[in-house]
Amino acid sequence: MNHHGGAAPPFAPGEPAWVELCTARPDQAEAFFRALMGWTVRREQFGQGAYRICEAGGHDVAGIIDSALLHAGRRHGWITYFAVDDIESAIDRATSLGATVLLEPRHLPAAGTGATIVDPQGAVLGLYEAGARAGVEALNSIGSLCWNEISTGDPAGTAAFYGALFGFTADLLRSSTGQPYSVLKLDGQPVAGLLTLESAWPNELPARWVPYFNVATLADAIDRVVSLGGASVIGPVSSPNGTLHVVHDSEENPLYLIELESSLRTAPFAPARQAGPHD
Repeated sequence: MNHHGGAAPPFAPGEPAWVELCTARPDQAEAFFRALMGWTVRREQFGQGAYRICEAGGHDVAGIIDSALLHAGRRHGWITYFAVDDIESAIDRATSLGATVLLEPRHLPAAGTGATIVDPQGAVLGLYEAGARAGVEALNSIGSLCWNEISTGDPAGTAAFYGALFGFTADLLRSSTGQPYSVLKLDGQPVAGLLTLESAWPNELPARWVPYFNVATLADAIDRVVSLGGASVIGPVSSPNGTLHVVHDSEENPLYLIELESSLRTAPFAPARQAGPHD
């Protein structure tokens, strides 16, 4: 386990560490999220193109990549990357549990080693072994990631997969929308959510990981989403951690915006974590 000069990494194995928008139209996506979130974007050389690092308040908070450059042209939308100690052993464990590898590990000298897999219920996720960069540099602040949630029609199977892969335990709660909701925990600390979809074979929806971003004023953010060519999908919904809204960006990728009142996850290096958004 490489702790990079003795400093403990901010993300424990199993914690969501990075989010990346995989899009066929990266210029359009960048313009949309600059205008919506107030992000600044810098470009780093990546193959024949650029990996776009999005910043909020001077901190790296997300990436945008052309799907043709990294993901074989598959438009995955938002991908949640989970921290792992050893990416090869994590992939071996995931495939033994029924996952499929979409993108073999790729080392980026300025960051670390990443791979993407699809879980047995159809959700795409990333694995990330930190090198020069641990992942997102801010959590919970305005414009930053504050929660990651998987929606699935097979909550028992999904919880079992992630329990075996990362050691998550699942606490079942009642969600703000009345659907069954579990908070996934590592060592008793909340790290992600699991929302049960009302879907049954043969019409079962594939599972999906969706990020939450904190916004200063939710109503203003929803107005901006719509004016920029996105869509208001579900909301506003009250939760103990703040009012939230499901939206689509201009390419119909789902994400949550929340006017965060109390933190869902600990910021890197911070000692205390709060409970999930639907409890």
